[in-house]
Amino acid sequence: MNGRVLPAGYQYAGIASGVKSVEGARDLALIASDREATIAGVYTQNLVAAAPVVLCRQRTPTERGRVVVVNSGNANACTGEQGLVDARAMAGAAAAAVGAGE
Repeated sequence: MNGRVLPAGYQYAGIASGVKSVEGARDLALIASDREATIAGVYTQNLVAAAPVVLCRQRTPTERGRVVVVNSGNANACTGEQGLVDARAMAGAAAAAVGAGE
């Protein structure tokens, strides 16, 4: 883990998904707990919030979280209903990856 220390029961992975224009740049990560955990968030105060922010605001805080998806290198704001569909799909894929319900 390259010297990084996580609390017991947590794992993470990062990949280059191709969103960033820099070849090989890691731009997508999962942080997962092996049991339900508390998840909270601090969000933008901007009146225009990206679909993933809208979804996360609806779902946090919670004491039943298992996984967090982090992405960078893309502007996923102003995507309308399709953005919410995509955000829900990403959340579902992350939950499935760790064997958790969405």
